[in-house]
Amino acid sequence: MSRQQDKTMEKINNVLTIGLKCKKEIDELEGRLQYGDYTTLGAALSCTPDTAKKRFKRGNVDAFKALDRIITNREDLVKDLQNNI
Repeated sequence: MSRQQDKTMEKINNVLTIGLKCKKEIDELEGRLQYGDYTTLGAALSCTPDTAKKRFKRGNVDAFKALDRIITNREDLVKDLQNNI
């Protein structure tokens, strides 16, 4: 298999094509991003924040799931702290 075919196969396996999320849900998640989320994602994926951002933008399933969890947990923590202070 050539390198070009490998890249094509890789692109097919992303959050849109496997039906994990639709474009609207991806856009909504991007709208909830805050400063530092890509840094945390990079730490979670053992890569640089720039690499983590590129993986997310390309639809990498692991990056998407991790970023979704990072954002949700951050929002839940903020709500919990606001309610208890």
